[in-house]
Amino acid sequence: MELSLHFLCDMINVNTNTLPIGSCLQEYELKKILGVGGFGITYLADDQQLNKQVAIKEYYPNELAVRDKTYSVYPKSEDDQHSFTWGLERFIQEARTLASFNHPNIIKIFRFFKANNTAYFVMEYEQGQSLAEALKAGGTATEEELMIILPSLLEGLATIHKANFLHRDIKPSNIYIRDKDNTPVLIDFGSARFDVTSKNKSITSIVTPGYAPFEQYETDGIKQGAWTDIYALGAVLYRCISGKKPIEATKRIGTLIRNETDPLVPATIIGNQDYNERLLKAIDWALQAREQDRPKSVEIWARLLLSKSKKPKNKINSAHFVLLFMSLMLL
Repeated sequence: MELSLHFLCDMINVNTNTLPIGSCLQEYELKKILGVGGFGITYLADDQQLNKQVAIKEYYPNELAVRDKTYSVYPKSEDDQHSFTWGLERFIQEARTLASFNHPNIIKIFRFFKANNTAYFVMEYEQGQSLAEALKAGGTATEEELMIILPSLLEGLATIHKANFLHRDIKPSNIYIRDKDNTPVLIDFGSARFDVTSKNKSITSIVTPGYAPFEQYETDGIKQGAWTDIYALGAVLYRCISGKKPIEATKRIGTLIRNETDPLVPATIIGNQDYNERLLKAIDWALQAREQDRPKSVEIWARLLLSKSKKPKNKINSAHFVLLFMSLMLL
């Protein structure tokens, strides 16, 4: 049985598509909007029974749905009904799958429930920031910083793949860094979005340009697998070392079809002065445009990605070299 939304006094709706701040879903009082995406809305809420903060994600496919005056969610038209229902089922399946994981680097799901003709899942909320926030304004990360988060991030992703589940939306904003120990958490899985669009080809916002490989632009015919998430994580690392996200996969494939040079400048060229050569080669391997050319598993990729070799020495500044030489001559 679905549960109705109960309203408190002095509610403020900061967005016509969101639930009002101050309203309650069961024992959860909504306190803040954490994020609004194309297929869902995430709220910060107080668990009034356990006296703790949680995050609640609501299934709200923006291109398919509309919210009425009672705050219930419905498909925009009869044509959208099938896709809306299909996506809702996948959203619930995603919650069930994530709830089965007990891994420190995968977002922890406490429960899910239906209400307002849609569904919600309740997640752990921790203080921190996304990798996107940490890298804002074109910033980069050092190799030492990357090596703090990479081993546990890879372990979490491998755990997901072993359960025959894909993230499908790895990007800096979906990697959360805890304040307390700088450990990463994978959040906001994209499985529901992929399956919705397989039924409704008009929706294209499921991919994040620069981070999604070419096979995610296809609605059929190309199988997705671990290599799909590996491309996305490789793109995240490329962003971390270069300050820029990679060129969109569709543009890269287009040049390959025309037998032209791949427009993506390799990581081995961009980072050759500051990063481990094997790290850079691993990034380039993950970012191969054709899926068959990428690592087939996280474990295989990690052998190169986490292996150690000498960093390239920085080139000596010529002016500094002249001063050094002159000082030696005067001794």
